[in-house]
Amino acid sequence: MMPKFINNLSEILRNRMFWVLDTVKGCPIKQHLNDISFILNHFDKPEAQQKIENNRNKLLEHSIETTAFYKSLNVSSSDFLSFPVINKNNVKAQQDQFVSNLFRDKKNTIRSTSGSTGTPFKVVHNKNKIYRNNADTIYFSELAGFKIGYQLWYIRHWAANFKNSNLKNRLQNLKPIEVLDLQPNQISAIIKQLQETPGHKGFLGFPSAFEQICKFLDEEKAQPLDTNITSIIGMAEAVNSYTKARMAYYFKTPMVSRYSNMENGILAQQMPNSNNFTINWASYHIEILNIDNDNQAPKGTLGRIVITDLFSYAMPLIRYDTGDIGSIDYTVTPPVLNKIEGRKTDTIYNTKGQIVSAFMMTESVAFPGINQIQFIQDGKTSYTIKLNCSNDFNTETAVIDKFKSFLGANADIQIRYVDEIPLLSSGKRKMTLNNYIKQ
Repeated sequence: MMPKFINNLSEILRNRMFWVLDTVKGCPIKQHLNDISFILNHFDKPEAQQKIENNRNKLLEHSIETTAFYKSLNVSSSDFLSFPVINKNNVKAQQDQFVSNLFRDKKNTIRSTSGSTGTPFKVVHNKNKIYRNNADTIYFSELAGFKIGYQLWYIRHWAANFKNSNLKNRLQNLKPIEVLDLQPNQISAIIKQLQETPGHKGFLGFPSAFEQICKFLDEEKAQPLDTNITSIIGMAEAVNSYTKARMAYYFKTPMVSRYSNMENGILAQQMPNSNNFTINWASYHIEILNIDNDNQAPKGTLGRIVITDLFSYAMPLIRYDTGDIGSIDYTVTPPVLNKIEGRKTDTIYNTKGQIVSAFMMTESVAFPGINQIQFIQDGKTSYTIKLNCSNDFNTETAVIDKFKSFLGANADIQIRYVDEIPLLSSGKRKMTLNNYIKQ
């Protein structure tokens, strides 16, 4: 095993080499990092608000002048609300119209979603947007306890478009873990390797994968582990209270949830020991619009999360509907996302047609024997609960009664027992699915 001081030296050298390379390029990431830090730490100061306004105005002017889509519209850079709300389908249908003519022949980067929701999607990022995303990642990772130079243990589905060479993984100090391989023997091997690998480490990955790890450790009746994990960040799925608490217990550091997407970047992230999400106001403008129309939702109420990416110049995305539902608390400064309910197609409604918080799914941990659960809305008052259970499970009626307390006494809930709730092609696992609103 590498002596501790040698490993610490290695981390310091990795950190310094990163910033040396950035300096050689003219400090683009450092400049963005300083800008993000200033805006988010001085949000209520006029200087910070002026920076945000300038960034937004520049983007709007650029989009009108250089993209066919925005040039064809009767919109004004001085009137943000004159810009239409767009979504993934709008952009896919006329993708070339959204690309700026100033960046068509530049060295850009293509970012693509997995298409796990049925809509594969590609966007174009210019070099400065990549630098901004890098700075966002550094800033929010440090808030969670991770620093450049630490080793990142990243649990996701490593499809071909995400895989790096072994050399690149070593250079980036990245430990990729395939979520599709998380069987008990693999989890045991991961835990052993974590304990034997020296140095500071961070976890990043799908919460459903972390939940599997916790349930394995529960079965093993494990004690808190000495792994030197300094950060745990869940992404791409909601984090339930069980996983958050047990990851903190076993790995001795708080777990946070990150709200991000592939087409834009990091939109918000929880602070340690908080359920609210710190919004990345430095890089994005976020609105909450009504569920069924494009008017602003009343402050503090649930609505569609619509974002404007302030640094995506190769392919401007202005007032882009993420497909997610959430609400913003404006009583604090900066305002925070206090609820993120997931995608509209995953949102569950009670028998009165009101949105039910996704946190109802955390109630399943109160029933021994449930290994996996998925909740499906089939009709206005009809629902199905898929359960993968052990032989210890004997509380079907109690489960139905618990969910009726959220949905309404007239809810028709059917239990369906399955051997496995399969992962999506992306490696994620949906806890909720609404087939009713698709009809």
